[in-house]
Amino acid sequence: MLGAFWKDGRIQLEEVPTPSIEKDEVLIKVLASGICGTDLHVFAGKAYGKEGIIRGHEFSGKVIAIGEKVKGIKEGDLVAVDPNITCGYCYYCRRGEIHLCENLRAIGVDVNGGFAEYCKVPFKQLYSFSSNISPLEAAMMEPVACALHGIEKIGIKLGDSVLIVGGGALGLILMQLAYIHGASKVVVVEPIESKRKVAKELGATYVIDPLKEKVDEIIKDLTQGRGVDVGIEAVGKGDTVKLTIENMRRGGRVLIFGVAPLSDYIAISPYEIYSKELTITGSFVNPYTNSRALALIEEKRINIEKIISHKFSLREIEKAILTGLSGEALRVILYFEE
Repeated sequence: MLGAFWKDGRIQLEEVPTPSIEKDEVLIKVLASGICGTDLHVFAGKAYGKEGIIRGHEFSGKVIAIGEKVKGIKEGDLVAVDPNITCGYCYYCRRGEIHLCENLRAIGVDVNGGFAEYCKVPFKQLYSFSSNISPLEAAMMEPVACALHGIEKIGIKLGDSVLIVGGGALGLILMQLAYIHGASKVVVVEPIESKRKVAKELGATYVIDPLKEKVDEIIKDLTQGRGVDVGIEAVGKGDTVKLTIENMRRGGRVLIFGVAPLSDYIAISPYEIYSKELTITGSFVNPYTNSRALALIEEKRINIEKIISHKFSLREIEKAILTGLSGEALRVILYFEE
């Protein structure tokens, strides 16, 4: 089979044997695999990537073989993959905080993933989906699940005003989820025109170009001078975290969702947090949200088709990565013939 390995600081296509499965695993023929922002950070040399593994952690496929201990999955099933494998016995797992597992491993990050024609996966990581949606849509289960976890952590209330800084794929998924949770208005800050256009098509109340417009003045105009109820940072930069915090009302709630480089820091006034009684929280991966995320995709409550901006074959993966790194794309996805 053909697989895309991360080796010597670059992606390399190689012919390798099709994996052999264990008793609790299934073999999947990959049908679609997304290239997410974390992958792009690795490819750009801005994040750590384990050497010698096949990347790809957002993917779907068809089951072609099952181990003898597999339950609830059969050959021929269409499945989406939760890449985050937890141990079940550490301090965090036993407290129900499985995403904070001390022994967390991720498919496509720590072990071979979905940038390949075939991938073996523990059956407990799989979620079946129907032919009502495409494999490309199903491959987006994991990012939607991550976004859903963040939205639920920040606790959007009916009628809240929401600011989303960053109109990339996850920012636009977060925007749609904010409306589902009852937001009255959602303002999206995004410097790239094509992304602002999609944000508007998906229902953004207002879009702001931070390179040409003064974000704080527009936010004040839209909120009678108060600031927004909820702010979501979906870029992964210190400057955009600062921008989000600066536009909160007193008593506002801030979600840090974007994945920032480890070297990035911000200066925050403790007095501002104290005097405005701000709540600032993070959000990490997708605990217990995969099945609900997949249900939202299946019922077309989340528009995935507009989020997927570019499609490439596996042999075009270098072109796909460059497209993602250009900053113009929303979600770049690899598709495979059945």
